[in-house]
Amino acid sequence: MSTSKDQRRYALATSGGVCEVCGRPLNEGQPQGAHRIGNTKANRAKYGDFVIDHRLNMGMTCSLKCNGELDISRNTGEVIKLCKRIYELELQKYEVQK
Repeated sequence: MSTSKDQRRYALATSGGVCEVCGRPLNEGQPQGAHRIGNTKANRAKYGDFVIDHRLNMGMTCSLKCNGELDISRNTGEVIKLCKRIYELELQKYEVQK
C-alpha cells in the first residue's frame, strides 16, 4: 500500500509540474496532492483503503479550489472508471505470462 508521501511523489512526477485542473505551473500556486475519490471515512468504507490510498487516486493541483474540482466522489461513473483502472493495473502484477 502506498503512503501519502509516495502518492504525492508519483502524482508530482506524472503531473509535468502543472496543475491537473487548470494547467497553471505548480510553483506559481500552493501545490497540493488531491485525492480524486475524496479521502473521507465514508469513501474509505465504500471503496476501501486500497483504492483511496492508490497512487492513481492522487493528482497534483495548484490551489484548494482546483483540489476541490479534481474530486470525482459525486460522479459515480467516473469513480467506477477509476476503480476499474486501479484494479486492472494491480491485476497485471498477478497475471501469468504465457
